Amino acid sequence: MNIQSPVMAILAHDNEQEFAHQVANLLGYPNADVVIGNLKDAVSALSTRTESPHYLIVDIGERGSDVLAELDTIAEYCDIRTRVVVIGSINDVSFYRALRARGVAEYFTRPIKPADVLAALMMDNAPHKDVGGKVITFMGAASGDGASTLALNTAYTLATEYRKSVVLVDMDYQFGMVAKNLDLTTPFGIKELLEHPDRGIDFTLIERMIATYGNSRLKVIAAPNQLHTIPDIRAEVIYELITILRRNYDFVVLDLPHIWTPWMASALTHATHAIMVAQLWLRSVTHSSRLMGAWRATGVENNRISLVINRSGAKFKEAVSTRDFERICATPIRYYFVNDIKSVVAAENQGKTLLECGNSVLCRQFKEFAGYFNKENS
Repeated sequence: MNIQSPVMAILAHDNEQEFAHQVANLLGYPNADVVIGNLKDAVSALSTRTESPHYLIVDIGERGSDVLAELDTIAEYCDIRTRVVVIGSINDVSFYRALRARGVAEYFTRPIKPADVLAALMMDNAPHKDVGGKVITFMGAASGDGASTLALNTAYTLATEYRKSVVLVDMDYQFGMVAKNLDLTTPFGIKELLEHPDRGIDFTLIERMIATYGNSRLKVIAAPNQLHTIPDIRAEVIYELITILRRNYDFVVLDLPHIWTPWMASALTHATHAIMVAQLWLRSVTHSSRLMGAWRATGVENNRISLVINRSGAKFKEAVSTRDFERICATPIRYYFVNDIKSVVAAENQGKTLLECGNSVLCRQFKEFAGYFNKENS
């Protein structure tokens, strides 16, 4: 049985197929249905579909206003809810207006990035533009590198030291520990938001899934309490969730799991700051290089990526020098957190943050680290 993709691309040249598949991946689908040829070929392909595509990418090559009648014919085979993006070479205001008048979501002239097309298809402004709250994502290069610890304590510091409204979202669907590390009881959380995409998401629903940590400004959306198979999470749901949170909080902090999926890629396209947390180990440098390469491929610009070394100065021999780490990852190290396992374990055992457990070097570092984001937000 040939399963049709909700993403369809009409391309003038065969070498653009990878671009179309990248956009489909960001939307949460394994591939796009691609038609190579002209718009008449597209009409023929659309007429054989059992349902209209949800998203349609049309590459018109060098053509201009003469293509409008053919686009009107294509529209007859599309549902009114189909989101259409047109890519071409003509830079003409009247042509752009004619496309918009026909319901085209956006027209792009080359060169174009997958993330730009994604933003237009998702009915959102470019995710990294200065609209709403800041989104800080944390991902560990390898298991045990401490990304969750950094995410939790950075979020708490922003909420308490800098008095910002902060929501921390534990997106490690299977092994998230944020709520447990804060000794929070959370009957609801990310599971209830992601597993029912058909009902939609609004802030009223989100508020029911949020737990407040103590008397602080820190809110938490927890991972499931029980082990579950990761569901088929749609990128649209991730976009909707983050967009709503940005409208209501100064900072949205996402603790991302160490996996690579289309919905993870979509979460990263929202990041104003994408933090890669690593240690000076061989496996960390290997995974960091691969993951940051994938981030860039999805449209996350270098100026939004920060490489952070955790447990710097650890007692074990660090196998990779900082110079080699930066060279392999093609990214400078922005910050180093000292190795203080004793303080981290003590805080976890008490179900508290580091700042609540004393005035260690790590506490001072988190104040400095969070201060960087606060300064940029002010």
